[in-house]
Amino acid sequence: MTIASGRLWRVLAMGLAATLLVAAGCSTTPPSEDEEKAPPGPKPATTGPHASLLKLLPGNADVGDWKAGAPAKVYGPAANTADGVEPLEADLGQAAAAYRLYDYVKSATRAYVRGAAGEGVTLRIFEMKTPSEAFGAFSVRASGDQFPLVGLAARMSNRALGFVKGAYFVAIEYSGTNDSAPVLMEFGRWIADQITSPGYRPAVLETFPLGSVQGERYYLHKFETLASLPFVPKGDPTTMARMLDLGNETDVAIMGYPTGTMGVLNYLFVIRYPSGVDASAAYTAYEGYLANSTNAAEHNVAVAPPAGSYVAGTFNAEENSVKDQLAKLLAGLGG
Repeated sequence: MTIASGRLWRVLAMGLAATLLVAAGCSTTPPSEDEEKAPPGPKPATTGPHASLLKLLPGNADVGDWKAGAPAKVYGPAANTADGVEPLEADLGQAAAAYRLYDYVKSATRAYVRGAAGEGVTLRIFEMKTPSEAFGAFSVRASGDQFPLVGLAARMSNRALGFVKGAYFVAIEYSGTNDSAPVLMEFGRWIADQITSPGYRPAVLETFPLGSVQGERYYLHKFETLASLPFVPKGDPTTMARMLDLGNETDVAIMGYPTGTMGVLNYLFVIRYPSGVDASAAYTAYEGYLANSTNAAEHNVAVAPPAGSYVAGTFNAEENSVKDQLAKLLAGLGG
């Protein structure tokens, strides 16, 4: 009878202990496989003055097994110590000037690493004032002969991907020995998914005839950007700049069209001036400049009389003569 009572008390004690463990939130059984693989909770929200920009940068668990090598840096038109902003030149040096010509607001840069093979990705996201300005930056800064479906428009080379979506131009660079395309696309698609607005192309580009070459569609405002394009004849850049009188209030669009010669394009241009008076003055001045030029390439430039506030022409009239795309462009402008 004593032995039986002892066993009974031991059973009761074990039952009480199990009950207390359950009440305290402890489980007496091992976790199931589903419980072990439960996804982590949501990431903490990005806050602060640059939250809308920084939330576009992937975290450590967002893009495959890539990890951020260091915290992101934020750049702007000028230094702002209180908000942790450095001038854009601290990131890009002289290349910063190209972005300042497009209503640049700010940008963020972050580096990522993977594995022990020395792979790296450098990501830069530039925020512009409007989607048109973002497209402009993309048009003159992105390069490559591949055009993947990322964002509104994209160009990719064997080491870099640039795309535009909303008011953002995104530049991604890969370093390493593996195939870069899957890496660039994985980063690009993740970032594009975070940008809700698709954006739009500048309205002046819609005045051109169809059939332009992909990757040869440019949008800009000032002469500094125009002069940076290698296909633009410029025998006397200083005088040419004065004659065209480009500035913040002018919109310049250029498109390249195929010709009968492989690798040779016919480049059409349109300049929208603030008024018809401004367009007429620039047309007269540029026509006079071309007539007096000693540069052979500038003798092949053709400019049509203004159509309202628009001045249009071709930088290589000989190639334009094949299909006369300039006539189609002028018809669209009402000229």
